[in-house]
Amino acid sequence: MRIRTMLIAVPLLIMVMAGQIQDSPHGKDLIISCSDCHSPKGWELDREIYSFDHNTTKLPLEGQHTSINCKMCHPTLVFSKAEADCFTCHTDMHDQTVGMDCARCHTPTSWIVENITDIHRQSRFPLQGPHFMANCLDCHPSASMLHFEPLGVECVDCHIQDYHSAANPNHVQENYSTECIVCHTMTAFTWTGAGYNHAFFPLTQGHATSDCNSCHDAGNYSNISTECFSCHENDYNTTTNPSHITAALSTDCMECHTTVPGWKPAEFKVHDAQFFPIYSGQHNNEWASCTDCHSNPGNYALFSCIDCHEHNRSDMDDKHSDENDYEYNSMACLECHPTGNED
Repeated sequence: MRIRTMLIAVPLLIMVMAGQIQDSPHGKDLIISCSDCHSPKGWELDREIYSFDHNTTKLPLEGQHTSINCKMCHPTLVFSKAEADCFTCHTDMHDQTVGMDCARCHTPTSWIVENITDIHRQSRFPLQGPHFMANCLDCHPSASMLHFEPLGVECVDCHIQDYHSAANPNHVQENYSTECIVCHTMTAFTWTGAGYNHAFFPLTQGHATSDCNSCHDAGNYSNISTECFSCHENDYNTTTNPSHITAALSTDCMECHTTVPGWKPAEFKVHDAQFFPIYSGQHNNEWASCTDCHSNPGNYALFSCIDCHEHNRSDMDDKHSDENDYEYNSMACLECHPTGNED
């Protein structure tokens, strides 16, 4: 009778054990050994013998994930059902206003975002100049609720009120473009002076000024000529050395001057082509100022050759002894030597 009972009990035991294996709370896909996590002490995780390498999974344990309870990520204990994405376990506090890729801003170490500038640099609107120092709420009014709705990246999207309130000049009245970057730079901390994009007429050297009214008098910002003479006519008229009016010099100031303060250095390069080579040929670097040849600064139509060549007149007389029309005066010199060469 006992033998018969044992014969019946053994298959039952095998069936029970098979049922336990099949009903493992971890699911049938778990292939690691029970001893990696459990000991004879009980079915609770024994951290003294725990040896499973979580770094071999889709979600290595780093930062805050190293100290949490397994059931926080594996509530059913069926480990194969766990997902590696953040939003499966973490509530999206941003309500999808920044997407679902939490790793773009956060790390397992902390929810605090410490590289917001780098993140913005990869976005449609890198933070430059005053935008680097701005409070997030200045551009993202809903940031206090952790919502960061997409914003326009055009200047006027945020600065339309600045455009309408600008009075000097009045942007609305003058019908200025709402493309702020045409006049202003993103890296400046003011709307005027260094913050104004004056690339169409560079404010450098003699033109380097932050006082707009020095050129834009009476509030006129639209119809200002970029020709030098329009602002410097008085300088042209009052110059005496040389007298620009008497010499009938060109009113295109850039033919002689640069924007270096003081009107010097001045170079009259057209002198070579229109009058006499002084920047090329034998007279190049042989003079220091206009008055070396034009001894009368009141009349630049007059010039002198013999003031420089007087010391060797006897040589000149000897060299020109065969020239019947030879005269030792400046006008005669120019007639025979229009380019200043000896030949």
